[in-house]
Amino acid sequence: MNEEWLARWEKGHTGWHEDGGNTALRKFWPRLSPGSRVLVPLCGKSNDLLWLEQQGCDVTGVELSEIAARTFFADAGIPFEVESDGHLSRYQARQRRLTIHCGDYFQFSAEPFDAVYDRAALVALPTGFRSAYARHTRALMKTEAAHLLITLEYDQTGASGPPYSVLADEVKSYWPELRRVGELSALSNMPPRFREAGLDVFTEAVWLAAPG
Repeated sequence: MNEEWLARWEKGHTGWHEDGGNTALRKFWPRLSPGSRVLVPLCGKSNDLLWLEQQGCDVTGVELSEIAARTFFADAGIPFEVESDGHLSRYQARQRRLTIHCGDYFQFSAEPFDAVYDRAALVALPTGFRSAYARHTRALMKTEAAHLLITLEYDQTGASGPPYSVLADEVKSYWPELRRVGELSALSNMPPRFREAGLDVFTEAVWLAAPG
């Protein structure tokens, strides 16, 4: 899978990227204490990292592709430094609370985070990888961590991922504490091959566990 995703970045096939950031994040993100440490798995070059930092968070993204990390900082005009961090490379913004670790997410370790934001990680993984992803992510979270998860729901008999459809029962099997707080039509962001397959329902489901 790693080679497939790296090839997508090399070819510029990044249709999942949202230039304006994610609407559900801005609507449902819980209020956190200033300086709260937020983990963003498989972050890509998402502008959501900047938005989370603007909310007073200390933001850590984890991303497989170094192309994505370098593009993020270049597009944002943020100076950065790179150093080796064990199995991963660490891209640290200068004088900013913003870091991207590049490499295999399953090799990433850190002190437990206060919150996790996942828009494009769980849905990027096929069935056989999702339970391992959930276990690893939980190990990186504090017991009462805030958690905003955005999944996709669509008919996979007509088209298959990535991104994959992940339904409610599966989500609850990983994180029983999550509650569904909203849903939005994501037809405008639907990959072209899904549109060509005739899909007319492509739903973004929003799941939240908030402290307090």
